Amino acid sequence: MEKRERNVRHKGWAIMLAFGLIVLGCIAGLVASATLAAQKNSNRVISKTIIRRAKKVSNGNQSNVGTTASAQQNANTGSSNTSGGQARPAYQVQPPRSDVLLEKIMSIGDKELAPETVEPIGAEITYKTFFTNRGNAPSRSLNIIDPIQDRTDFKLGSVVNDLATTGLKVTVTYSKDGGENCDYTPESGGGGAPLGFDRTVNAVCWSFSGDLGFTAPNNSGSVSYIGRRR
Repeated sequence: MEKRERNVRHKGWAIMLAFGLIVLGCIAGLVASATLAAQKNSNRVISKTIIRRAKKVSNGNQSNVGTTASAQQNANTGSSNTSGGQARPAYQVQPPRSDVLLEKIMSIGDKELAPETVEPIGAEITYKTFFTNRGNAPSRSLNIIDPIQDRTDFKLGSVVNDLATTGLKVTVTYSKDGGENCDYTPESGGGGAPLGFDRTVNAVCWSFSGDLGFTAPNNSGSVSYIGRRR
């Protein structure tokens, strides 16, 4: 009887031990599965991260690795003459050229006259011409011929040359044929004009020596004379 009870107890302990081992095995299996799943999930995250970093972003004909780097490069450089197959525009080179602008004003004393003004007979009018080189090269052998207004007598000794800082030198001559030939010598009372005036002169000629520069203030000056209306 006692032997039978001991056998029953042994069998019970054996069954409990086996059951415990089975439970432990199940727990170990679950832990292992969870660990493997976690490792797989971790590998997937890393894999996605690697793929994201290796993504190529196209910018025209250039492919830049990394979205952040590409965005920074695009923001910093903007469009490029060599990006996207765009050709660099050809340079435009302007040949050296002088461009002398002449501007003439008329005045009586300190009062400038409008173009439509009718000058009174006997008034002495100053005719002043400003010249400016607006080009990109010096002006060489500059000559200015200013025809005298109709019904106007030239006043002897009235020519004024303001060459400022141009460095030019000038020779003044006179014409009786509208500037075709500047070889006339004025005389007081010439052509029936009052004393101190010459009616035969119908153009004043300025011939400059030296180069008129193209940078201010050395690119401009003025010349003038006085005529008497009749």
